[in-house]
Amino acid sequence: MLTTIKINKDLQQQLKLKSVEQGVTQIELANRYILEGLKSDSTPNKPTMSLEDIEKLLNHDKPEGNNLKKLNGLITTEDEKDYVTFEKENVR
Repeated sequence: MLTTIKINKDLQQQLKLKSVEQGVTQIELANRYILEGLKSDSTPNKPTMSLEDIEKLLNHDKPEGNNLKKLNGLITTEDEKDYVTFEKENVR
């Protein structure tokens, strides 16, 4: 599964330097850092899923059906947004 995320330029440069230093791609390093961050998150009662588990849940073509409801509540934020308004404002 591919997606795009926006990170600030300084963070991008640090990621690039660290990836060269470690001899891995920026994507591999970013995925590792994100997974480590998710595992170390102290959110109570929320099991951390592996990238493979999340990818399996997002696979809509599997025989047992769509399991997107299992993702509900895995990521929490204090920032409440009206995403319809957000999209309308950012498309212009």
